[in-house]
This record gives sequence, structure tokens and C-alpha cells, in this order.
Amino acid sequence: MTKTMSKTRRTSRPTSARTASGSSISPLMIGIVIGIVVLVVGGLIVLGNLGNQPAAVDVSKYPVLGEATAPVTLLGYSDYRCPHCRDFDLEKLPQIEAEYINTGKVKYVVAPFHLWPETTILTEAAMCAGDQGKFFEYGQKLFENQDTLGLTPSYLADLAESTGLNRNTFSECLANGTHKNLVDEATRAALNRGVTSTPTFFINNQRVNGNVPFEEFKSIFERELAKAQ
Repeated sequence: MTKTMSKTRRTSRPTSARTASGSSISPLMIGIVIGIVVLVVGGLIVLGNLGNQPAAVDVSKYPVLGEATAPVTLLGYSDYRCPHCRDFDLEKLPQIEAEYINTGKVKYVVAPFHLWPETTILTEAAMCAGDQGKFFEYGQKLFENQDTLGLTPSYLADLAESTGLNRNTFSECLANGTHKNLVDEATRAALNRGVTSTPTFFINNQRVNGNVPFEEFKSIFERELAKAQ
């Protein structure tokens, strides 16, 4: 039957009735085509969803405030010359620390990241302070002095000394670029994750853009804590 129809199409102009008859498709064929379309579309949706999920980041070498076993992780990306980052660190973080970090519910992990190349030295300086157990204290000093912040090793060493750090040890760490590779690696990982502005946060992989109100942080914390129970 198929051969006859094919031959007819080649030798004569079909009528409307014969066109309708010749173009009919069996229910089985329709089912196969629909199945293929569903599989293709479904695959694209899955790939799209995977693409929207934040890539896994190894934060084992990043500074941590709080208990390592806290069920909720607040991962922060900030820059020491970013005004909104300063506002978060000096105003919002103390609230989060009092309600969630000090109670063992949340740990705050800071990515040693810089948004602008010229602030690389500030991130490295904070990491050098971390070697002496004062990453967060030194970071707070950087934010407090943001308006007059210097980018020279001498200025940063003065700030380190005023924070109670050993000046020589700090200066040697900074001069040797002890943490340069980690800072560069963390910055690349952040950019690959789509972090292009500061501050940016991930709360158990849920992204939060900007220095949002405390209540928004609190809402997400509570939701994630409920999941962990």
C-alpha cells in the first residue's frame, strides 16, 4: 500500500481526498513522536534547572564564625570597599550573631573574595590576620576605616598592630603573598557561581542578593532550621 501511494504522488497531482488519505499517521506513530518530544523537553528542563543551581564550593579553607556543626550555613561574598558590605558587617551581622550564630544555629562563612582587583591586598590582609586568629576583628577594622582606607602594606600593618596582631608576622605574611592563591581561587569560584555584586549571600545554597532587611535573613534561617529538624 505504501509503495502504491508513493508512486501515485510521483505520477499525478493528488486530489484533496487523496492528500488527506496519504498524510494520515497511525496512532502508534503519533504516540512515538509525542514521547520523543516529551523526553527532549523534559531533558532541557532538567538541564536548565541544574544550570540554575549554584555550583558546589569548597569552603573548608574559608574563615568561619560560629560552630562548625551549625545546621545552617551563611556564606558571604563581600568587598572591604563596598558600603553596603560595611553596613551589613557593622549593623546586620551583630544581630545575626546574637540570635543565630552564638546559639549554634548558623555559622557564617566568609569567602576570601574581592570584587575589584585593587582590593585584593585587603582580602589578603584579612586572611593574614586570620592566621593570628583575628580575621573578623581585622575585617571589622577595615570596614570601620573604609572612608580613609589605605592600600599600602605599611597602612595595613599599622591597622593590624592596632588590632592586637604581631606586626612583623603580619607583614611577612602579606609580603610573601601567603594567601594570594586562595584569594584568586575563591574569586574565580565566586565569578563562576555568578557573583558579580556585593554583598551576595548563600544560605544553605539559597541565594540572597544585597544587604536585605534582617527579617528576610531571619525568615530564611527559620525555614532552613525547620528542614534540618
